[in-house]
Amino acid sequence: MLGLLLLVAAGLKAHGVAVEPVGSAGLFSAPGFQIAVVQFEAVLGVWLLWGIKPVGAWTVAVATFACFAGVSLYLGWEGQTSCGCFGSFSVNPWYALAVDLAALTALLIGRPDIRLLWERSRSDWSRLLWRGACGLAGVTAVLGLLAGAAFLHFGSVGAALAALRGEEVSVRPALVEAGEGAPGERLQASVELVNWTDRTIRIVGGTSDCSCVATADLPLSIPPGEARSVSVRVGLKGGPGRFTREVAFLTADEKLQVIRFRLTGRILGK
Repeated sequence: MLGLLLLVAAGLKAHGVAVEPVGSAGLFSAPGFQIAVVQFEAVLGVWLLWGIKPVGAWTVAVATFACFAGVSLYLGWEGQTSCGCFGSFSVNPWYALAVDLAALTALLIGRPDIRLLWERSRSDWSRLLWRGACGLAGVTAVLGLLAGAAFLHFGSVGAALAALRGEEVSVRPALVEAGEGAPGERLQASVELVNWTDRTIRIVGGTSDCSCVATADLPLSIPPGEARSVSVRVGLKGGPGRFTREVAFLTADEKLQVIRFRLTGRILGK
């Protein structure tokens, strides 16, 4: 069951990387990190279904779901609305934490005979560490090959992901961290708009209300293949906790009228 769960999660993450630029936050939303996790989950899922070397599979599964539980706890504590565990399908981190703890409980109840771990000789442990290092090197090599193919065909990893998602203009970062402050304060962040098309994209408007202003640097023209930075100002209102909202830019381009991204931050208690 856990093998199938990991394979489903890996598939949804792979789909999410292709269609949704935001996984969760920080490192966890980086495409390279997401792709590495997809590979790891797929390999571990197949290993659990295969059943070979059950003690090793059990050990790696326990460590994996313990790490997942820690990440879910961190994201839930930070107030994130989605853990990014299942790609573009939004799952509350607290629900993900419950699944991770249930998986750990099942692994502990249904554990294999782990006495074999303590009966292994030093040479056996050396071979296990060597195999683990080879597996890690294999994942790294696959990531390197994917990055090399992206550079050769598209010129950069960013351009390859944009082509995969069908993005004509990318927002970097896709999830903007505005910072934290007390209610009533105003924060400022900046985003970079990258034009992947062969035509100039003119940004003429955007979100402008009492809590978010994205029009201070507009209008703005972005030539083909170039990038421009745009500032976004955020007014903090409401009670303490993390907030996430959608921000949009409006263009004068007939093929691309709206560019959307997300902005997050934290309101501190008084």
